[in-house]
Amino acid sequence: MNLVDLAGKIRKLLLTVQDAGMTTFSQLTAIATDVNGVTWKDLYDGSAITNTTEICGIMVTVAGGWAGNAKFRITNGAGTKLFPFQAEYVEGTDFVSAVQLVFQFQVKVRPTDGFKIQFRSSNAADGAGKTMVLNNLDIITRS
Repeated sequence: MNLVDLAGKIRKLLLTVQDAGMTTFSQLTAIATDVNGVTWKDLYDGSAITNTTEICGIMVTVAGGWAGNAKFRITNGAGTKLFPFQAEYVEGTDFVSAVQLVFQFQVKVRPTDGFKIQFRSSNAADGAGKTMVLNNLDIITRS
């Protein structure tokens, strides 16, 4: 085998390893205080991700005695809704506070898009002192 053939085989091997990539499993947390009534507010900002990310599940806790129901959604970094299919997930209907919600399929996000977890209330009177905690956001990152 000559040097050119060896270099070609090494290059092919490196490309194969690069294509396989690394997979990282992470659990993210955050807290946001003072709900802004019915206006969407960022709970977690992942708009600057560097690798493809798959969101697998979420657990949020609602605190502070909300008058309305908590709602959340996942948007891209620019604020366009990615998930769920309906307008939002609503506490008591689509999720329960402090209980892990596992998605039936992963929400896949490209690095060029990024993502945000946003929340709001069903009641415009909710505001100061009303809190949403992101206890756990399960993600898979592929490099």
